[in-house]
Amino acid sequence: MVRLKHRYILFEILYPPSAYGTSREQKEKFSEFSQTPKDALLHMHSPSPSAVSPRSILLLLKRVIVDHYGEFASGTVGSLIIVKYFSNRTSTGILRCSRNDFHIVVAALALIDKIETHRVVVRSVHVSGTIRKCEDFSIRRARKLMADLGKEDEVERGLDEFISMFKSGDREDDDE
Repeated sequence: MVRLKHRYILFEILYPPSAYGTSREQKEKFSEFSQTPKDALLHMHSPSPSAVSPRSILLLLKRVIVDHYGEFASGTVGSLIIVKYFSNRTSTGILRCSRNDFHIVVAALALIDKIETHRVVVRSVHVSGTIRKCEDFSIRRARKLMADLGKEDEVERGLDEFISMFKSGDREDDDE
């Protein structure tokens, strides 16, 4: 029996403010964006709207692969991609793909610039052979981000909630 080897990609969706805002509120957001590094972090790491779901991310990723890599790559890579985890609150997710094709998936994530009507930047943060290592990296990264934002008193409460999302049993075991 042949063992299938996978790669897990931890990604985040960032929401940069638009420089071409039509409303007064959008223009104010853009001008506040560069005031301090803390403001920039807060604006970029905002929660995802409810329209952004694991299914919409997967369909968009497959469409980007077809557009940029063709039908052959879509057939080989697209059939093996699964969104294992996505949180609208933290705008982070974990994808599973084939070990041989993870470079194409990482590049396709970088090519996504719009989800639904929202302008986005999708960043591949970490690639690992196990989902557990991606989860651990995500927890360490969230802890550092909270410390950078200066919310030390909320760190423990937020991290406990974040860790409980991974341990809730929503994801299936990967013993394939």
